[in-house]
Amino acid sequence: MILDPATPKVNEYSNEESAEFWNCMDEILQLDHEKYNADRPAVINSNLVKYLKFATDSYREYINTDRDLYRMALTLVESLIFSDNIKFCLSKLLSLLNIDLLDMNMKFFISYILLFEAKRNLNSLDIMIEYQGFAVFYNTLYTQFAYLEKYSLENSYPSHKGDKEQELTDLDVKIIDEMKQISTVLMDLLYQMFKYCKCTITDIQIVDDFFVHFLMHSVRSDTTTDLFSNSEFKVLLALNEQYIVFAKDFKIENKVFKYVLNESVSKSFIELLLLKFNRSSDSSLQIMMCKILYLVLTTTKDNIAMDFFYLNDLNVFVDVLLRELQNISENQESLRNTFLRVLLPLIKNTELSKTHYRKDDLTELLYYLSSYDSFCTSDDISDEQKITVKLAFRILNEVEWLQPLSQNDGDPSMTSRSSSISINGMTFVNNNEREKGLYNVSTNDSIISIESLGKRKSRPPPPLPPTRKNVTPKRADVNDYLMGIRSVE
Repeated sequence: MILDPATPKVNEYSNEESAEFWNCMDEILQLDHEKYNADRPAVINSNLVKYLKFATDSYREYINTDRDLYRMALTLVESLIFSDNIKFCLSKLLSLLNIDLLDMNMKFFISYILLFEAKRNLNSLDIMIEYQGFAVFYNTLYTQFAYLEKYSLENSYPSHKGDKEQELTDLDVKIIDEMKQISTVLMDLLYQMFKYCKCTITDIQIVDDFFVHFLMHSVRSDTTTDLFSNSEFKVLLALNEQYIVFAKDFKIENKVFKYVLNESVSKSFIELLLLKFNRSSDSSLQIMMCKILYLVLTTTKDNIAMDFFYLNDLNVFVDVLLRELQNISENQESLRNTFLRVLLPLIKNTELSKTHYRKDDLTELLYYLSSYDSFCTSDDISDEQKITVKLAFRILNEVEWLQPLSQNDGDPSMTSRSSSISINGMTFVNNNEREKGLYNVSTNDSIISIESLGKRKSRPPPPLPPTRKNVTPKRADVNDYLMGIRSVE
C-alpha cells in the first residue's frame, strides 16, 4: 500500500461523477490519427503531459486510493500511445522526473507509473537504464534525502536530535510526507534495477557516502511495516551485492559494509537485519542478508567477527539456520548452499567457537547433508546437491569443536549412488586464509541467481530476536581494509 488511507480526505462524489472522470482520462489518450501520422512525437508528448497534468490535478480527489493509482497507471501503459511508443514515453517520463522544480505530486505519479511498468515488463527496466534512468532515480532520491535529513519530522536521523530544535510547520510536514512517498517508490525502482538488470561500474560509482549513510542511519528497527524503512533496507542489501560483484574486477570501496562496521550508524540496520533474517520467507532477501552477514563473519581483523554480535544473537542465527537448512525443497538447493556458507564462519569465527551451542544438532544435520542418499530423491545428482555435500563435509572437517571425521571413517558422502564422485582429494582452505565459499567455491559454485529460487514452504513466524551487542571502537581500524574488501579471487 502506497497511499496512507488515513491521510487523504475522501471526497464525496457519485458513481456517475467517478465514471465521468475515468472517461475523461481515457479520452486524453485517444489519438487523432491524422495528427498522429503527421507529427507523432508532438502528439505523444502533448497527450502524455496532458494525461499526467489531469491526473495530478485530481490527486486526493478522484485518485485517492491504491486502487485508483493502479488504474491510473494501467490506463496509461495499456494505451496505444504508450505501448506503440514505449521508448519515447519512458524517456519523456524520465526527463520530467529529472526536473528539480517539478510539482511533487506529478513526481510521485511519474515515479509510480515507471515502477508499475518496470514490474509488469522487465524489458522496460533496460530501456530506463539506456536513457540514464539510474542517474535520474539516484539524483532525485538524493534531493529528497538531503531535505529529509534536515527536516525529518520523526527524528529518524538521530545524529541531529538536540542539534536543531525547530518547529515544523504544516507545510513542512506535508512536504516530508510527500518526499517519503516519492522516495519509497524510487527506492523500489532502484531495487528492481539492482535485482534484474546489469548495472555498470559507472552507475555504482556515483553513489556517495551521504546517500549510503542516510539509508542506513534512518532505517527503523522498531517496525517491519514501514514502507519507507523497508525500501531503504532492500536497497542497502542490493547495493551491497553490487559492490561485491564489481569488487571482483574493480578496486571499489564497499560503502554499505563500511557503515555496517560503524556501530553508531548501523545499529538500527543490524537490529532490522536480525529481525528479518529470523522471519523472512523471501529467498532473494535471504540470500542478500546472508551476504551481509558473511562479510561481517569473515572479517577477522581486529577480532571484529568475534565481537560484533551478542551471544544471544549468535544463538538465534544458529537456530534460524538449523530450521532453514531442514526446511528446503530440492528446487531450493542453492539457497541451502548459501546458508551452509554462512554457517561455517558463524560457528568458527565467533563466540560460538567457545560455547558450542547446539553442537549435537549441528553435527547430526551436517552428517545428514554429507550423504547424497539422505536428501537426494533422484539418481540424477545436481551440481547444487554436490556442493551441499562438499560444504557439509567441509564444515565438519574445519570446525574443531564439531565431531571430526576421522580418516578411518572415510567420506560420508560415499554412498551407493555417489561412489564415483570423490571429494577426499579436496583441498580445504587453511584456517588463516579468508573464507571464499559464498561467492566462488568452484566453477559450478558461482553467484546464485536470486530469481532462480522457488517459493518457500509456509510456516508460522518465529519469535523476535534479541538486541545486538555494543562493539568496541576497533571497527574504525578496519577502514583501510575496505577497498576491494570482498574481491574474492
